[in-house]
Amino acid sequence: LGALAPVQLSLALLVVFAARLSEFSINPAGLLAAAGFAVLALANLAQASPRCLARAMALVLVCAPTLRLVSVLVRSPEEMARDLDKFAGAGRCLLTFCAACGAAFGALPPSALPPTRKLLAVGYCACAQMCVGFILRVRTGHESALPFYLLHIVLPFLASFLAAHAASRSSVGQNVARRGYSMRLACDEC
Repeated sequence: LGALAPVQLSLALLVVFAARLSEFSINPAGLLAAAGFAVLALANLAQASPRCLARAMALVLVCAPTLRLVSVLVRSPEEMARDLDKFAGAGRCLLTFCAACGAAFGALPPSALPPTRKLLAVGYCACAQMCVGFILRVRTGHESALPFYLLHIVLPFLASFLAAHAASRSSVGQNVARRGYSMRLACDEC
């Protein structure tokens, strides 16, 4: 499994939870996320290039919230209120999905996707999801829309991303430090 083992485990979780979430609603963003992560998991199993996988994952992380944002702008408030009630019933599933999504993206090694691109994609995803929460709150009058999006989508995603990102950066730093130490030993023997 190697360096991408956390990514593989997280992708497997993403496929399972995305499929479960897509049962609750015919939400285009949910279907895009489910299909996108399923394709990413298959590409990972087929041993696609880590860079290709990382860039595709960043694309899914940017496109799915954008599609959700457009969806809440054009749909009727009644439809959105029904969807919000359905998602409230799947809160734990949604929370796990968002945490697995953040962990999978954060665990990508810096060689696959530069940290600045990862942080830009994550920042955009979090901002777009918070905008969706604000719009749902305003258009549906649902008092719980914003706290729901914050507690079940944005915070689990950001927390798991930051933890996995820090772990992937520290493991890279340890490998560099080990190589530096072994180079000094080799030079001392000369």
